[in-house]
Order: sequence, then structure tokens, then C-alpha cells
Amino acid sequence: MVSLAAGLAIALLVVWTASSFVPFVPGGVLAALTVVGYAYTTGFAEPSLPALVALVAVSLLASAADLVSGMVSGRLGGASTRTVVVGTLIGIVLLIPLGPIGLVVGLGGTVFVAALDEHDGDTREAARQAAYAVVGALASAFVQAVLLAGVTVAFALAVV
Repeated sequence: MVSLAAGLAIALLVVWTASSFVPFVPGGVLAALTVVGYAYTTGFAEPSLPALVALVAVSLLASAADLVSGMVSGRLGGASTRTVVVGTLIGIVLLIPLGPIGLVVGLGGTVFVAALDEHDGDTREAARQAAYAVVGALASAFVQAVLLAGVTVAFALAVV
């Protein structure tokens, strides 16, 4: 039988997994706190210490992946780190009036314009760099969701 605390923790982990697709929700950090919080309620008896450490590590890895994937993919596409950071900040500003599409427009648009300037108007190269940055930013949500879904399943198996 699942305890109330375990059921609540599993429900929260499901919510944090779904929140991977919501900007500014630190789902990985919240998942790590949920797992530690549950362990605290059991006197650190459940899950076992190795499982607890692994679940927290994967949760924090999910957050780290979410933070750096847009920058890494932008760099792989040829955009400068500064351009990707500026594009992300512009995307955050545009997030307020435009919602999640603002993040994509801000990041992609900034990388595109900077690449146009850097490559003497080569629209093909600018579009390629912008696409890398945007795909990386969008893929980060999926990577985080997959990692957190794994944490949720592993946690449920460890405590049920």
C-alpha cells in the first residue's frame, strides 16, 4: 500500500515532469527537493541512500541540461556564446507579451540578425545558426522531461 506521503511525492514528480515545457519552472530542482523531502519524512529510510543520491543527481542533471542546451546547440551551429546569451535574454523579455513563442522568436531572431552581420548578409548561414539555437532550446524541454520521467518511475519503484 502506498503511503499518503509517497503518493503525494509521486504526484508532485509527475507535475514537475510536465512543467519541463513551462518556461522558468525549475522542474529538476523541484523534483530533487521533492525526493529529499519525502526521504526526510521517512527518516531517510526510503528510498535507500544510493537511490536517493542517484535520483537527486539525475534531477539536477535535468535542470543543468535545460540551462545549457540552448547555448551548446547555438555554439555547435556557429553562433557566438554572447549572441546566444543576448538572444536568450531578448527571448525572455518577449516571453511576457508573446508567451513561449516569444522565447523562440527572440533567440532565433537575435542569432539570425547577428549571423547576417557577421557573415556579410549570408541568409543561409544565418538561418542555419538560428535553427541550431532554436532547436537546442526546444529540445532541452524534451531532455528534461525524459530525465524527470525516469526519476518519477525510479522513485515510484523505490518507494512502492
